Amino acid sequence: MKIILPLFLGIGLLAILASRPTIHSNPDQRPNVLWIMAEDMNLHLGCYGEKLVYTPNVDWLAKHGVRYDHAFTVAGVCAPSRAAIITGMYSTAIGTQHMRQAKSLTPYPGVPFYNAVPPPAVKALPEYLRQAGYFCTNNLKTDYQFGTPFTVWDDHSNTAHWRNRPDPAQPFFSVFTFEITHEINVWPDSTKWRFFREFGVDTARLVRDVRRRPAIPDRHVVRPQDVTLPPYYPDDAVVRSDYARHLTNINRMDTQVGQLLNQLREDKLLDNTIIVFMGDNGDGMPRAKRWLTDSGIRVPLIVYIPDVLKKRYRGQTTGLDRQLVSFIDLAPTMAGIVGIEPPAHWHGRAFLSLKPLTKPRQYIHAARDRMDDKYDRIRAVRDSRYTYIRNFNPELPYTQKLDFQWQMPMMQRILALEKAGKLTPVQSYWLFNPKPVEELYDAQTDPHQVRNLAGNPAYKQQLTALRTELNRWLTQTGDWGAMPETEQAGKMWPGGRQPVTADPAFGRDAEGRLVIQCATEGASIGYQLPGETRWRLYTGPLSTQTPVEVKAVRYGWAESALVTSP
Repeated sequence: MKIILPLFLGIGLLAILASRPTIHSNPDQRPNVLWIMAEDMNLHLGCYGEKLVYTPNVDWLAKHGVRYDHAFTVAGVCAPSRAAIITGMYSTAIGTQHMRQAKSLTPYPGVPFYNAVPPPAVKALPEYLRQAGYFCTNNLKTDYQFGTPFTVWDDHSNTAHWRNRPDPAQPFFSVFTFEITHEINVWPDSTKWRFFREFGVDTARLVRDVRRRPAIPDRHVVRPQDVTLPPYYPDDAVVRSDYARHLTNINRMDTQVGQLLNQLREDKLLDNTIIVFMGDNGDGMPRAKRWLTDSGIRVPLIVYIPDVLKKRYRGQTTGLDRQLVSFIDLAPTMAGIVGIEPPAHWHGRAFLSLKPLTKPRQYIHAARDRMDDKYDRIRAVRDSRYTYIRNFNPELPYTQKLDFQWQMPMMQRILALEKAGKLTPVQSYWLFNPKPVEELYDAQTDPHQVRNLAGNPAYKQQLTALRTELNRWLTQTGDWGAMPETEQAGKMWPGGRQPVTADPAFGRDAEGRLVIQCATEGASIGYQLPGETRWRLYTGPLSTQTPVEVKAVRYGWAESALVTSP
């Protein structure tokens, strides 16, 4: 083995060194990072001016940190959005654009699902942080579209927590996703029971969810009669009830944020932990989630930086920041915060960093492709005021029947009112009407984006500028959306079979250290020392003579076999 592998190992070592992050900050001063993600919500927080919610904990973060007023996801639904957030790459550019691929309903012959297989250079943000010495945990949701490679997290479970790190001095990156604001929790429990039984879902999960539902005082339960509905909803008791339940769930979510803040205080970590609060997409309501207007992609983003750390960073660290921020910017911003050089292939820009910043972005971009079993292709670009939307399938109606979305009582009520002819044009246009090829909205004068200005000659300049920008983005990033999904799946899983990562190989370098390589391009390698249960990320030669267990994985592929070093 030592004789036949020297060239192979030399090339492999160069590849390992090239993939290692360059660290610019003092390792002893690197901050902890806590990400809190609330599902399916727009700007319904006290700090954003929502009067009916009670969110003292999130509001505290905003008061002592920076609140971004123009933050946008890259997709109006969770999986494509989360794939982009974790990789720093637009989902349309790496084949993770459909909702969803891990549970695909695409008619690929004989294959009920497939994993997306991003280009080999694509790695999840936590791998870069782990290479830089961070302990990375995720509790619990992933939805990355390419599976959940075992090398991404030190701890990925419903008990994952920074408190589980073996060395209390090790900096951490911990992610918590709160599902109480998810679309399904707008449904009454009776709807959940029926749906779970009808679709064969384990009802024990529902029982657990009900038991874990955060309790709040009665005075923080939003009353249906108090809500102000967007103009695209009819003023109806069922609609008001569901909308009020959504706002109430945001109050419940805030108590969960408070629990994490208290745990940081108990651990005396609040003064060395940067906290990022965000939504993953817009409200889990009809004509919000899945859409590319602001109701689908404009979300809360708050970054709390302890006072003792504020002077380190370029960029705004307190108050209100009105610059455009895309969630494609989160990965480079996290790299900038902890002092890692971001890889060149990432699509975003840092808006906070130890290093000088590039100029603020002028546009954000977003996409919609297949939702469940219904195909569509829509792209959008937005500047600080105008949203431009291009419908590649104008023959399709705005709204197609999605079994999951159709469960919500308010959706059923809207459909019944539409059938009875009791909706206004603004309340009905987004249902079953064909779409125009182009849409243009002025978010300043029309915040709910219901008046299409694309045909108005007075807005020709704005239309032309945004149309040109969308064309540039499609060309520059490379858009998988024009490819039939069966062809995409065939490229990723040839013949409908999941590729398998090659088994790791071993050798020793000149200093006698263990070197591990994998012949699969882009594979990540993990190893376990004797007696360990968690997987360490392999980043370079190991000074050990004791056998270690090793396996490898390329994102979207099956793992290699488990092998033991000689």
